[in-house]
Formats: sequence, C-alpha cells, structure tokens
Amino acid sequence: MNERGFTLIELLVVIAILAVLFGLTALALTNVGNDAKSAAAKAEVDMVQTAIDVYMAVNNTDTVTSGSCTKVGPNTTDFGDYLRRTSRFYFYWGANGTVTSAWEDSGCTTTQVWP
Repeated sequence: MNERGFTLIELLVVIAILAVLFGLTALALTNVGNDAKSAAAKAEVDMVQTAIDVYMAVNNTDTVTSGSCTKVGPNTTDFGDYLRRTSRFYFYWGANGTVTSAWEDSGCTTTQVWP
C-alpha cells in the first residue's frame, strides 16, 4: 500500500506553528485600541491648541477664558469660532492658553487620555 497523506507528527507541527503565529499576533495587537485612543486625543489636543493660538493672535491677547473638564466646539467661549466640530474628549486649559489635559469621561476623574 502506498497511501498519501500527512502523518500525525506533521499535523501537530503545523498546528504548533499556527499557535505560535496566533500568539505573536495577539501580543502585537494588544495595545492597538489604547494607542488609537491616545493618537485621537493628541490630534484633538493639537486642534484645540491651534484654535486657542489663532484666537489669541487674531485678538492680540495673551489670555483666554480658562476651561475645566469641557468639551469644546463651535459654541465654546472665545475660540469656538475656530473649531468646526465638537470634540470627543473633555479638556482642561489655562488662562494662558495652554491645553493641559484631555479626558474621556465627563467627570474628568477616571480616564485621562492625554498626556
């Protein structure tokens, strides 16, 4: 008899290789969601900081109304005219115009996403 097929050892080796590849892929993708959230927060921080900077330059001032745990958008006091949409995150910024933190939760107590 000359049967063709895979032996049990060959099948076990293939399964072991696939398990290792799956494990490596899972480890590589573990923080992808957190990294994406952090990148989105950084992009919004940059957007808010730019709006504040433009407001201060156009109005020739070195202060803005400070904000604490606030979503920002077109209706925001002072620099809202320089924003197209409401932010996903909540921000703190000082009267000097510097954004200091970004939070995911509305109470700004549990999930700080930047810095």
